[in-house]
Amino acid sequence: MPAAQESDADLMIIGLAPGLHGANRTGIPFEGDASSMLLRSTLQQLGLIDRVSITNVLKCLPEQNKPKTDELKRCERFFLPEMAAFKARPQGVALAPGRVAHQRIIRALGLRQKDYAFVHGQTHRLGEAHWLVDSYHCSRYNTQTGRLTEAMLLSAVATAARLTS
Repeated sequence: MPAAQESDADLMIIGLAPGLHGANRTGIPFEGDASSMLLRSTLQQLGLIDRVSITNVLKCLPEQNKPKTDELKRCERFFLPEMAAFKARPQGVALAPGRVAHQRIIRALGLRQKDYAFVHGQTHRLGEAHWLVDSYHCSRYNTQTGRLTEAMLLSAVATAARLTS
């Protein structure tokens, strides 16, 4: 999925980790699996496909798709500079697909978790010109169980896009 250069994008999508059949295989976050197809479709519908930057908190595939604390801490050396660059921008919106991504964003920005509860569709002000928008992850499991619908994801991404204006 083409993405804007990090310095150009006001909308940053921050996933948890590479997917086994997607980014772990392709090397590109949210590329090559069911999650990426839903996200790509949503970004295309909203005209955002080339206007976002996409990254992951973890840079490697966690065992059994369940990241351990030590894995998260090891990858902070890559993720913290990305979040520092986000915070240094004059404005920006981070979309967190999933609770763990949400928690790691809050941690990386030095904020208190209890002040920013993860709730699908929730927006959080992170200062004067920065926002965090929560969404359930667009995984096959979440979509097949109905926890996340295409309409729910579309709404969360549209909210994030509106906040970039």
